[in-house]
Amino acid sequence: MRPSENCGDPRVRTWKIMVLPSLGQPDVPLEDQWELFTTLCHILHEQKRFEELERMTFSALGSKEFMRDKERAREMEFMCLLACIYNDSSYFAYNIMRELVIKNPESNRCWNLLNLIISKADDFRHNRFLLRLTHKHPDLVALGLLNGHNCLVAGTYKYSLAEYTQVFKQDKSNPIIPLMLGLTFTHMACQKFSGKKHSLVVQALAFLNTYVEMRGECQESMYNLGRAHHQLNLLPQAVHYYKLALECPPAEETPDGPRLDLSREIAFNLALIYQWKSKCSQDVHSRSEIVS
Repeated sequence: MRPSENCGDPRVRTWKIMVLPSLGQPDVPLEDQWELFTTLCHILHEQKRFEELERMTFSALGSKEFMRDKERAREMEFMCLLACIYNDSSYFAYNIMRELVIKNPESNRCWNLLNLIISKADDFRHNRFLLRLTHKHPDLVALGLLNGHNCLVAGTYKYSLAEYTQVFKQDKSNPIIPLMLGLTFTHMACQKFSGKKHSLVVQALAFLNTYVEMRGECQESMYNLGRAHHQLNLLPQAVHYYKLALECPPAEETPDGPRLDLSREIAFNLALIYQWKSKCSQDVHSRSEIVS
């Protein structure tokens, strides 16, 4: 309750002059506040209390003291993004990441983070955003790849083929582009009512071989080639490439990530093929017995 201005008590006047201004001037220095905040965020992250970490970072966005410095404001925004990713809050993470992509369209890190968020999202808000962004930046390879991925997931293979082809004209040194072209032709060849299946299979294998030449013969490339033949039901070729993949050593472990070993996936797919072949041989044997 504010004291009356007509109050003649000098003690009240002194209280109004000396106490009220101190409310807007904290005794703790700003650097100490920032250090306390970052330390608390690290502790919450180590203890995997991601929901509280997200609430903490979003609350700090309302601090005028923290947001006055542009560099600190950018760091605060990025900390909020990481907290949303850790807490699987893809809705808020996408809102933050969208602004970062608009400000930094040439940054591959931004596109990688956006792709990570999109893969966990439950909605498709990003489709329209990426299409609008294409008109502003038609030459961005990462943007073209994401548009192609969206069309591929939606089942519109011709549109994804157009996106990947345009990107391949711009960057012919990236092995993921011929891989996606080969997979798109593979999906088109596997459609029930698609025409000229032979031509589609030939084009799919041509792009997949181009991918292997660019990527090199390794466990990953041999597995992808075997998986494509497996999907096309070319089982002898699939077994051949799966065995080549098993002979290749797994990718070396990097300091920033785990060791990538596809041996289990390869063995599982081989088991499926052998199981299917054994059932076919049993059917043939039973039919021959019935006929005889």
